[in-house]
Amino acid sequence: MRKHAVAASAAAVLLGITGVSAGTAASAAPTDPPAQTAAPRTPKTLVIGVDGASYDVLAQAETPAIHALQQGGLTATSNLPASPMAPTVSGAGWSTIATGVWPDKHRVTDNNFTNPNYAQFPDYLTRIERAAPQRSTLVVGTWGPISTTVFGSAVDERIQGKDDADTTAKTIDRLSKGNPDDVFVHLDEVDGAGHSTGSSSAAYRTALQTADQQIAKIVGAVEQRPGYANEDWLIVVTADHGHTPTGGHGGASRLERKTFVIAKGSEFPAGTVRDDVKIADIAPTVLAHDGIARDSAWELDGEAVTDIVPDAFDALRPKLRGAVDEKGLVGITGWTNEAPEGWTVDNSKMPTGGSTEFRGWTFMTDDFFSNAELGQHRENNVRSRNVFAVADSDEWDDVSPKSGRNFDSTLVTPEYTLNGAATVDISFVSDYAVDDPQGAGVRVSFDEASGLQPQKLVDYPANGTRANPVNQVEHFSYELPRDAKGQLPKSIRLNFSYSGINSAFWVIDQVRVSQPDAPTPDPAAISVSAPSVVAGGTATVSGTGFEAGERLALELHSTPVPLGTVTAGTDGSFSQAVTIPAGTAAGQHALVAKRADGSEVSIPLSVTAAPSTGSDGTGSSTAGSGANGGSTASGNGSTAGGTSAASGASTASGSGTAASTGTAGAGANGSGSGANGGTGATVDGLAVTGAEDPAAAAILAGSLLALAGAGVALGARSVRRARRAAA
Repeated sequence: MRKHAVAASAAAVLLGITGVSAGTAASAAPTDPPAQTAAPRTPKTLVIGVDGASYDVLAQAETPAIHALQQGGLTATSNLPASPMAPTVSGAGWSTIATGVWPDKHRVTDNNFTNPNYAQFPDYLTRIERAAPQRSTLVVGTWGPISTTVFGSAVDERIQGKDDADTTAKTIDRLSKGNPDDVFVHLDEVDGAGHSTGSSSAAYRTALQTADQQIAKIVGAVEQRPGYANEDWLIVVTADHGHTPTGGHGGASRLERKTFVIAKGSEFPAGTVRDDVKIADIAPTVLAHDGIARDSAWELDGEAVTDIVPDAFDALRPKLRGAVDEKGLVGITGWTNEAPEGWTVDNSKMPTGGSTEFRGWTFMTDDFFSNAELGQHRENNVRSRNVFAVADSDEWDDVSPKSGRNFDSTLVTPEYTLNGAATVDISFVSDYAVDDPQGAGVRVSFDEASGLQPQKLVDYPANGTRANPVNQVEHFSYELPRDAKGQLPKSIRLNFSYSGINSAFWVIDQVRVSQPDAPTPDPAAISVSAPSVVAGGTATVSGTGFEAGERLALELHSTPVPLGTVTAGTDGSFSQAVTIPAGTAAGQHALVAKRADGSEVSIPLSVTAAPSTGSDGTGSSTAGSGANGGSTASGNGSTAGGTSAASGASTASGSGTAASTGTAGAGANGSGSGANGGTGATVDGLAVTGAEDPAAAAILAGSLLALAGAGVALGARSVRRARRAAA
């Protein structure tokens, strides 16, 4: 089922477009189509991992091969999580790169691989083998677990190098002599230098330069392949963690957590720099490059880089400011209290004072937020991207002496216009840490005209430990309420409310609102030549918007009366004359075009009584005069109520009953319209009609009887008594 993103406003849409453009280099579309379409190139991928490479040192080092990849493609830096999700170690880092999920899913939190969840979250080469077994996959790694554990046995070839030089040589051999499609290479010796001498040492920079030379040889082997011109290579360079200046990793410092994605391929304009790409995005990007469709059941945390959509918060990056009260963040530009266009922050319940940067809902980058105070779970906010919204009662109150002041702020989205569907799909990244007392929840509010009260979408626990009870992308399929008349609201807003007394925090990002297709009004419609038709008369029914050649049954309702069938023309229209049965009761009816699936298209139609008419019948009768204008006749008769009289005579009185003998004459369909829409009396084809007025029915029946009482021979005429107008 298609889903439609619900636009907050035209301005918000424009902001999104600007955000995309800001994150990528512009490239002009060709004004003329190419003269001929080139044959599609074979997609191939190469991911090179440099263990322990610190990006800040790498960026300043003489590493021309890596810099050439940056200039020709994408550069993106981001941060790893830290304990308790996972320390900054190789097992956790490479598992995230290989699987496309964070450690709380793949469960590798050390280098012993004691409890991996690779069965549910396998490496991307294994996924390639399952989806496209004809592709050739290759792993070559210096660190043993890369080729024995991180990448599974489904990979076509897994090789362990004796050292980085051997790993490089074996990779070049396979690229030159074989035909691998998807390759992962692991170089380990930069990490060794970091452990030995630290990331600030000359030995560490030399190790980076050596790794760069090895990368140059591997990339050269790719470019020298005989079929290179017909191949579409995606080349990625990344790292599992950084290093401290004095050596070592595993902690939560900025140098240990900072990592990077450098990528060159047809997906990326030259010189692209982005702030919203993380190492968990590498696996999905490789799969997308190979044309392997992502399955939602995989539950990947990462996204193909080309599928990452900036949100309204990301548009705030040009407005970010430096620290004011947060002394430990001096030199980092990464916060603003200015909400995106269309969003509002309600701080009416916020006390004064506290940290300026954290007063109410504000907007931050991970560098600013997670480094405000280490070791308090802020580092685990890995599912947010770029700029996100933060409510942090702890850090707000910590700037001043703790005083039990209650943080209470609400973030309100723009108004999302709805399309008429009965449900709305809502998703957002939610990283909620609790250190009681605090509370958090989302409410859905509706347009004022609907008269609907706000409703709860979700509430989060108010008590517990700081361990994040929620750190995920939330998804809700929300059934919209209806007002007293059964109407759906026209728009909604989301209200994110958080309160706490020096407790913990709540992070929100990537708020998305979408709806399934709205019910499509049936384009089919019918019309009638006149809004009112006399019973027994004809009318022309016309229709449009039907399927070409669709066969329809035309009926008169309430009680269905067939009027005929009609077939729509090639343009879906028709025009058909129909006769309204003369016996149709006067009043409101409906003309109906009934479709093969049982559905109906209708239009109101008023039917009026036919005028009184008659004709001679056959047979004979003798009429006499009776008291009160009545008459007596021999033969079979009937009462006005329609009950058959015994053979012999039937007596009629001036109140409106009639006596008859002989054979009934021919009437309009053998019947007429009687009082209040009942069956009227027919005398040799004369229909007693127009009796919606009870007095008219009595007068007409009495007149007929007066004629009979005067001795007027009516011949063999069948008389059905008109219904009595009153008891």
